[in-house]
Amino acid sequence: MRYNKAVAYNYLHIFGWVEDYLKGYGETSYTKEAGQRFIQEYMLQSTHVASQYKHARTLIRRLDEILDNTVFTPCFRKSQIECPQRFLDWQDRFLRHLEKRGFKKKTIIGRKRYSGQLFSRLPETVLTVGDLAASDLYEMFKNHEWTSAGYVTARSLLGFLFESGATKANLSVCVPNPRRPRPLPSIYTGEEVAKLLSSVDRTTTLGKRDYAILVLAANLGLRSSDIVNLSFKDVDHAAKTIEIIQVKTARPLTLVMNSDVEEAVMDYIQNGRASSSSDKIFLSSQAPFGPLTPSSCCAVASKYFALAGISPQGRRHGAHALRSSYATALVGKGVPYVVVQEALGHDDPESAKYYVRVDVRRLRTCALDVPKPTGAFAVMLGDLEGAL
Repeated sequence: MRYNKAVAYNYLHIFGWVEDYLKGYGETSYTKEAGQRFIQEYMLQSTHVASQYKHARTLIRRLDEILDNTVFTPCFRKSQIECPQRFLDWQDRFLRHLEKRGFKKKTIIGRKRYSGQLFSRLPETVLTVGDLAASDLYEMFKNHEWTSAGYVTARSLLGFLFESGATKANLSVCVPNPRRPRPLPSIYTGEEVAKLLSSVDRTTTLGKRDYAILVLAANLGLRSSDIVNLSFKDVDHAAKTIEIIQVKTARPLTLVMNSDVEEAVMDYIQNGRASSSSDKIFLSSQAPFGPLTPSSCCAVASKYFALAGISPQGRRHGAHALRSSYATALVGKGVPYVVVQEALGHDDPESAKYYVRVDVRRLRTCALDVPKPTGAFAVMLGDLEGAL
């Protein structure tokens, strides 16, 4: 059906996961029920990548279509969904509102697509936004498939319409809020991180650069985007601090460099960095020596995880895994959540609690005693004891 080899291989890879899942439950044939169970438990499997969740859902849908003997049409290009003429004015107002609030251009483009999708799916009987009712939204969300980005846009758009006085009620509360289980963060022990850092050959110019990148991620928890965006003006050697505006959140962040970080960064700048007019600290190792990309940091981390002989065992092995390990180590030491939040540069005060999920030692202190069996369950257990 004209799918290229890379896409076909990706679906085949996920198909292998489905096959392993069925074998784990002793099932030999695929059913729709088994497919839905696989999707529900997908994020609970440590070996499954969160970014491929959408592909997994598509694969299950394709398998179900094969069972129903229905032919599907592959979509190689996203169709441009046009907003109906009667709603264009409100869509433009919504997009201008987002622009005034400082949303990035890429985000606004996405919101334009999904707001047009929402307006185009409304019944023809809804002539103006003032006619919009909760029943219209219920039918629309029930009859169409939506992505998480679509739900976010719908909630934002409907909230804007209410604040602007276009609707009498805040219909954003009618938007479904499906939640997927969040995967456990990929973390590595202090011994594994130390082994990773020791595998870098710091006598070479490339090793000096890579070591500085890894130390910034492991000792300060910096994101890849912030590491590659780091410039000379961001580093205050006198105060031993790094002051940046985070790429992801656009919020300021100030971090104190320990001796390992300061030494690694200075060693690279003075002895490893190529001569360049760029104000970015980290450059490529080959001419024309331009700034790195965030994916470069992930490649650096993956390279040294392999060199160090550290088995991922289902964990991610990029630079973000070092950030997660840093955060988990802080939480494990009893550092208050608000301090961890500030160290990571998170907006949400609750975000640090995400890393408690892997701190088994502290979770055990919260465990409840198993209640004594009562009623029919106690009788059943008694019968089992007699039978055994």
